[in-house]
Amino acid sequence: MSESPIHPAASSAEYRLRLVFTMLVVLVSLAWFTTLGTRRLLEPDEGRYAEISREMVVTGDWVTPRLNGIKYFEKPPLQYWTTAAAYEVLGQNEFAARLWTGLTGFAGIVLVAFAGQRLFNLRTGYAAAAILGSCLLYIIISHINTLDMSLSFFLELAIFSFLLAQTSPPHSRSEKYWMYLAWMATALGFMSKGLVALILPALTLIAYTAATRDFSSWKRLHLLPGMALFLLISAPWIIAVSLKNPEFPQFFFIHEHFARFLTTVHERDAPWWYFLPLLALGALPWTSIAFPAFLASWRADSNSGIQVRRFMWIWVVSVISFFSISHSKLPPYIAPVFPMLALLIAEALQRINEQRLRVHFLIIGIFVGALTLTIALLPDDIAGQRSVDLVITLRPRLALSLLIITLSALLAAHAIKRIGLHTAVAVLGLGSITGLCVLVYSADALRSTRSKYAFAQQLKSLIQPDNKLYSVQQYSQTLPFYLGRTFTLTGYRGELDFGLSQEPALGLPDIEAFLTHWTTDTHPVAVMETQVAEQLRQRGIPMSVLASDSDLTAITKPQGHP
Repeated sequence: MSESPIHPAASSAEYRLRLVFTMLVVLVSLAWFTTLGTRRLLEPDEGRYAEISREMVVTGDWVTPRLNGIKYFEKPPLQYWTTAAAYEVLGQNEFAARLWTGLTGFAGIVLVAFAGQRLFNLRTGYAAAAILGSCLLYIIISHINTLDMSLSFFLELAIFSFLLAQTSPPHSRSEKYWMYLAWMATALGFMSKGLVALILPALTLIAYTAATRDFSSWKRLHLLPGMALFLLISAPWIIAVSLKNPEFPQFFFIHEHFARFLTTVHERDAPWWYFLPLLALGALPWTSIAFPAFLASWRADSNSGIQVRRFMWIWVVSVISFFSISHSKLPPYIAPVFPMLALLIAEALQRINEQRLRVHFLIIGIFVGALTLTIALLPDDIAGQRSVDLVITLRPRLALSLLIITLSALLAAHAIKRIGLHTAVAVLGLGSITGLCVLVYSADALRSTRSKYAFAQQLKSLIQPDNKLYSVQQYSQTLPFYLGRTFTLTGYRGELDFGLSQEPALGLPDIEAFLTHWTTDTHPVAVMETQVAEQLRQRGIPMSVLASDSDLTAITKPQGHP
């Protein structure tokens, strides 16, 4: 059988496309990674996860996660391990703290390009990368030190590997290897954030089977070797941490999964529709294209074999539905939606004519332009008098970010007939990535209200190794990281309640217990809200102020006072 000749013009066009894409990847990666270390860590999540990893390095215990020296079993340790490893190589700083999140976010963009090429074609893959990398919420989550982006990446890898296995010839070597990779990715997702990495793919497969009445995928899961791979990756840590901490299994599997989902124990409940406006906002600047893409791609699927487009749309609906039903809701939870959504939009573009796409670009440009103008005209005290300085600082940078997106959308709309559909998508994508990186870079202004970096710098030069540190009736998540020290908690439990119930000696129950230590300790230092310090002063408690900011005051005993 003779091979079909390769047309020289097509080969040349593909070469130019790959070259341009490679150049854009280099430019985007520079912007993507240079912003990781330009901002101080923010309360609460960034400080929490940075500190757990720091304590692993300090203690050498990489089995039992600890926060402020207290057992912390809410999440598995994969991101703690990778961040601790980054500290060992790069030092304990903001760049190292966010590196794993930034890497997995960027890897998700590269992966969607690869999957789009394998499942559809080269142009679809590159368009999907441009769309995903410029989605508002995806970029933000990729630059914040939380666990959601690593979970999103491994779920993306699992789903795309599953689809590549299902589109391979039955019983072929490629089917087997892609399914093994899917199981491995699911295990790494579990090690990132728990059972949700198993639940979401299973829920999607069940929903897909119900919608299509096609059971053939179940026969190609390679279930037994797949589960063996899953346990090989996940079981060693589960066993090790359970042997050292017999209380772990009940808390991790029951409290942190079922109680979190079924009850309001974490006080993060919200209406069922909570994620819908977040999805619309988070998908900007591509939101207006999503619904036409859904109609186009759902109808385009054939009935032979796995229906790739329908499976990915069912994934989007399943993830949103699962977290909408849950009684624990936070914006980053829907991060796993965006890779599939980006690929679906990119694939549907070939069935949307240039004129309709031009209208979408104009809508995006007008909407974001109006938002830019609104922000520019808002009064300074829109966020409350306490945040006036923050609004004044952030507003020009936010307006610049949105202006870049507006201009790129209008340029894409204006030039689409001349430069073609996919180049116009690249223009809007690159402009949006640039604008959003400006926004991410500018977010360091939030440290005035959402980080204790400045307070820690005041305090750091004034405390000595023999000072015992107390945190009274509050706990600042970023302060231990920036001080490189843990605190004895006083009259505060919060998310550390379970750990303190296991090791009660690591905390003090109330102010009176603290005052007993204050009297007997030689060099105590206590951090508390300023109003609490004032109440203690009125009670005649001897103190000297070491440092203060708008919220907190650090005190010590006066020199010469017993």
